[in-house]
Amino acid sequence: MNLEIFFQLASLIFILSAGPLVIILLASRGGNL
Repeated sequence: MNLEIFFQLASLIFILSAGPLVIILLASRGGNL
């Protein structure tokens, strides 16, 4: 498996998992949406 493809997959998974986490943190800090 190519290392560049693996890095792109890892970054994509990181962005998809970090997105909802940031939204949850902003919602909990702001109180509500």
